[in-house]
Amino acid sequence: MNPAPTSIKLSAPGGVLVKWNDGHEVTYPYAYLRQRCPCATCRDTPPAVRATPDPFPLYGKDVIRVTGAASVGHYAIQFNFNDDHATGIYSYAYLREICPCDECRKASGA
Repeated sequence: MNPAPTSIKLSAPGGVLVKWNDGHEVTYPYAYLRQRCPCATCRDTPPAVRATPDPFPLYGKDVIRVTGAASVGHYAIQFNFNDDHATGIYSYAYLREICPCDECRKASGA
């Protein structure tokens, strides 16, 4: 069975909540998704993103979050981040591969 989400909630507490067709459920932290953006630019130079509020904030350096998303065919999702980045296409297979839960990290040896 190919991995496919049955639902995706962009504004879940802590990040993006994905429920998979095999019953697996996981929240992907926004910074985690942004740091693993699969676009060519980010693969060459991974972005530095802020995951927690800065006690001395600089203009334009906000905590990263997803502001929207678009379905890409029946195989992927494209997230819009508040740093104006929206070019990464996250295939469902890739999203499942980078699952941050302890169980999946152990299984992948990460």
